[in-house]
Amino acid sequence: METGREVKPLKGKRVLITRPVDQSEEFASLISCLGGEPVKFPVISVAPPDSWDAADYAIENLHDYNWVIFTSVNGVNAFMGRIKELGKDISDAFYDVKICTVGVKTADAVEPHGVHVDFVPVEFRAEAIVKGFQGMAGVGKKILIPRAQVGRELLPEELIKMGLNVDVVPVYKVVRPDTDVSWLKDMLNKKEIDVVTFTSGSTVRNFIEFIGIEEYKILLKGIKLACISPVTADSLRKYDMDVDIVPDRFTIEDLAEAIAKHYS
Repeated sequence: METGREVKPLKGKRVLITRPVDQSEEFASLISCLGGEPVKFPVISVAPPDSWDAADYAIENLHDYNWVIFTSVNGVNAFMGRIKELGKDISDAFYDVKICTVGVKTADAVEPHGVHVDFVPVEFRAEAIVKGFQGMAGVGKKILIPRAQVGRELLPEELIKMGLNVDVVPVYKVVRPDTDVSWLKDMLNKKEIDVVTFTSGSTVRNFIEFIGIEEYKILLKGIKLACISPVTADSLRKYDMDVDIVPDRFTIEDLAEAIAKHYS
């Protein structure tokens, strides 16, 4: 990101990061480079699924699938990690199986495992995959989607409508960490946070639960709310909240730039 030595549009601004601990450092660095002060409050953490049975069966029969669709970096890491745990070679497991990812970050997580990503939609959202598959995958093709234990059903439902055979298997689950929230409530109440950022529907839901369903509107009054994508923004609007910032492209870099542009 080109910020320049003198361009610090976020100087004096505190930006709350709600991403998991292991995914917050890059975002925090971007905010710092723009002159802002990142404040980390992870509202989600990633844990193994309740059962590996469905994923293990899919891995054992991976050659039966035509496509594997990864919708997140977490899905990639969990699925690839499970393949290794089962003592299998990833390159061999994906032999003659095509890979699609939602977003370049997800594609970047795949490539180090020695397998090629065949399709990344221009628009970083599940709906764009459906449009792309209309011209690539014929009726009867088998699709595997390793994802969170609870996730959006739009993608598998739309692919099924196209005549594709879709298996959705959980490879991780999103849980709410046990952490102290009193200091954050105090900062929000004193308006010492300028922007609260959300990067998924899970971060929205867990954040609201953390600060309290009875209090969140009062505590967030006057604070800017930034969402990484229209889908995440829709999740926030369900709580009757206005969204101030949504980037045109749905990456952490673009979210940071959109926040900076808002204050420029």
